[in-house]
Amino acid sequence: MSKAPSKTRAAAVEPAAAPPLDAAGAERGRVRKLQDWLSRRADTRVGRLSLQWFRAYFKASRNSGCAATIYSSLSVLPGALVAVAFFHWTASDSNAFADRLIDHLNLDATTAGLVRDTFASASSNAAAATITVVIGFLLWGIGIGQIYQDVYARAWKIKVGSIADQARFTVFFFVVTVSVGLALVSAERLRETGWLVVLPVWLVASTAFWLWVPRYLLHGKIGYRALLPGALLATVVLGGACATSPLFVGETLKANGRAFGAFGVVLTMIGLVFIMITMSLVCAVFSPVWASWRESERERAAEQNPGS
Repeated sequence: MSKAPSKTRAAAVEPAAAPPLDAAGAERGRVRKLQDWLSRRADTRVGRLSLQWFRAYFKASRNSGCAATIYSSLSVLPGALVAVAFFHWTASDSNAFADRLIDHLNLDATTAGLVRDTFASASSNAAAATITVVIGFLLWGIGIGQIYQDVYARAWKIKVGSIADQARFTVFFFVVTVSVGLALVSAERLRETGWLVVLPVWLVASTAFWLWVPRYLLHGKIGYRALLPGALLATVVLGGACATSPLFVGETLKANGRAFGAFGVVLTMIGLVFIMITMSLVCAVFSPVWASWRESERERAAEQNPGS
């Protein structure tokens, strides 16, 4: 007569219960899942382009946006004020820059008064402001071209530059300053004619400018066709930022004006300059990334479809 298996033996063959996961193990599991999800999303055409672009920007920029912002705020902005003053050489229109800023950002009366008080002296006294521009150019302005040249050269992995480039940087500074002044002066007039006129003029003028900048600073070593993707991107991105600036700058300017007065206005403008310059540098590295990405995608397609 067979005996029933003992409870001890039955318990021996039962599978052992899995130990509960501790908090650290659960956290590592969630992190691993997130990494796997990001890896899958990055392993696409757009994901690979974005990753290459991200790496190229941080490798080429080396915090250049901060330096370019400081230099531009101390030299290009005063120069643009002088340019606006000379382009509007009438007593009744001496505050053209402030008026344009107030109108574009839809500022209230209190903030508008602060803006006029902040920028009135440079706009109404072009002769005195010109001296400030000369000093600003000698101390900081000439370095802006050097910053952009270094970023473009690192992005394209080429070597350029010599002592003679100081003259090149001088030309670059004055072209940028006059271009900013002309953009401020012509913006209102073009706006009155309607967007059907503004958009084509902006696309042509801005694309030509962003083609000229790297071509000029890199001594013509890179062709216009290779530079076109970055120029088009800069035109769209910077133009879009200018068009939508009332949505994110106007309220900030009002708040800083109420809290800090004219100093808050200046801080907000410097912040806007930083945003615009950073975006221009991000676009500056796009063309070589675009060329490298297209080549790598062709090679990847050839490896996956060797018979095609």
